[in-house]
Amino acid sequence: MIVIIDGYNLLKQVFYKIKGKLDKQREQLVMELGFYKSKKSPEIKEIVVVFDGGLLRHADRQTHNGIVVVFSGQRQSADDYILDFVERNKNKEILLVSKDNELKKRCSKFNVDAVDVFDFYDIVKNTILNEVESEFQRGAVDSIHKYERNGCQSEQLRGFSGKNSEALDILMSQGSLDIKKDESEIKIVQHKKNKKSKLEKRIYKKIKKL
Repeated sequence: MIVIIDGYNLLKQVFYKIKGKLDKQREQLVMELGFYKSKKSPEIKEIVVVFDGGLLRHADRQTHNGIVVVFSGQRQSADDYILDFVERNKNKEILLVSKDNELKKRCSKFNVDAVDVFDFYDIVKNTILNEVESEFQRGAVDSIHKYERNGCQSEQLRGFSGKNSEALDILMSQGSLDIKKDESEIKIVQHKKNKKSKLEKRIYKKIKKL
């Protein structure tokens, strides 16, 4: 399966819009996606994150941390690039990550299902948090310190035993980026057991691969 992400659509939902931090937020997202992909099953063949604009007139495609990063270029929007991508790969299994209803509707014509950015990002964050929890149990993290932020209790990781922890480094680097959803709110996506439509069943089958 290919996961294609509407990059700025996700960023503006998940991160606060803070002047001068957009580059760092993109880098943080790509780093998190790279870690996530490295921990997931080989059923996820590729993760493509598409951003508007860039320095070139045409689309610029690069690979960072195992993630395909695309800037759509001056001639087209990220939405146009995504639509062209799904049309060219219409015989492949693709899952779109976006909150843009119009884009989801247009992609659905090519049998592409979509998940909400928060649902997908919760899954990514859980992958990182679960790894940190596992490292804590193995002694890679010395302690977990409780604290409150904006009236919500969360957990802050403190202390290192000297062992390398990529997952912990990723979590700690989020501190300066003001992520909207507090870690205490992050949860694995739950799905109701009531009767689902054919479309819901198809999307759920894809989500299970994430």
